[in-house]
Amino acid sequence: MAGLDWWSVASDRPVLENLAKPMVIVVLVGVALAIDASDDTARGLVIAALGASLVGDVVLMAPDGLFGGGLAAFLVAHLLYITAFADHVRIEPALVGAIVVVGLLVVVLPRLLAAVRAQGLLLTVAVGGYVVVVATTAVSAVGTGLAVAAVGGGLLLASDALLGWGRFVGPTPGGRPLVHVTYHLGQIAMVLWLAV
Repeated sequence: MAGLDWWSVASDRPVLENLAKPMVIVVLVGVALAIDASDDTARGLVIAALGASLVGDVVLMAPDGLFGGGLAAFLVAHLLYITAFADHVRIEPALVGAIVVVGLLVVVLPRLLAAVRAQGLLLTVAVGGYVVVVATTAVSAVGTGLAVAAVGGGLLLASDALLGWGRFVGPTPGGRPLVHVTYHLGQIAMVLWLAV
């Protein structure tokens, strides 16, 4: 399903994209339900995060006027992922994750926020807050000390960074297909974390 979505984005088939992209998340909810997770609370939080992501996907299919709604839905998803990781975070890997994420943000964030600032204070504050939450998701994922979680958090951060850059700054390498690839692989890794 993810491959179908990526192809539909690359070949500019919006009707197929609007079907395939949310279906990936629906399938992942089914996978998460089928996993024999050692932490049922974390599994419930991951499923809820996928549900919020599904809402975000559907809202973002609408005209640009609903960007704020999509941002809010994905914010909720990231907060749920952070909560799912909370009992599994260890200090040492989390510090490594924080150093890497802060280093990346120092490079990307000033230019991104400068571009967003031109569109108003409210959007700047919303995007800035969202960046903090997404960065915290990545640090928490790395903090678990598990490669699959770290990869998932990193890919979701990359997807959001590419999306934000493309929306506010200018074209990104790989464009929309790369945003979708990193997003889906990140979500897949978040679900696979439950099985580790």
